[in-house]
Amino acid sequence: MNTSLIRDFDNSAGIDLDTWKMEEELKLFDDVEIHPKHVLIRLYIKPNKTASGIILNNALDVYEETCGYIAAIGKCAFTGEKQKEWGEWYKKGDWFVFPRHSGLRFTYKKLPVFEMFADMPMLKIQDPRFAS
Repeated sequence: MNTSLIRDFDNSAGIDLDTWKMEEELKLFDDVEIHPKHVLIRLYIKPNKTASGIILNNALDVYEETCGYIAAIGKCAFTGEKQKEWGEWYKKGDWFVFPRHSGLRFTYKKLPVFEMFADMPMLKIQDPRFAS
C-alpha cells in the first residue's frame, strides 16, 4: 500500500532539527489570533532537501502529519471543568502527536499547520523524529 502523498506546500517547510531554531519560527506566529478554545500546531515535516539543495524525496509520508509543535494557544484554551483538573499541561513550543481527524489542516506563511480544539493534542514528546 502506498502511503505517500505529494507535498502541497513550500519545499522549505521541512524542519531539520540539527539547524532549526524554535524561537525564530515561533515569531512567525506572533500575529496569529485563533479561536479562543483552539490551538495551532505547526506540523513536523522531515526535510526533503540537503543543505546543498538536492531533493531527497518529494513525497510526504501519510504518518508525517500527525506530529507538530504548539505554535499558538487560544486565550480560553485551559478553561472549563476538565481543564481545571489538568491545568496548563502544555505551552508554545511543546511537541505533540495528535489524531489526524481532529482538526483543520492548511498552510500559513507557506508552512503546514493544523488547528484543533485545545484538548485534542494526545501525546507530548521530546523529539518528533521518533514519532511515526
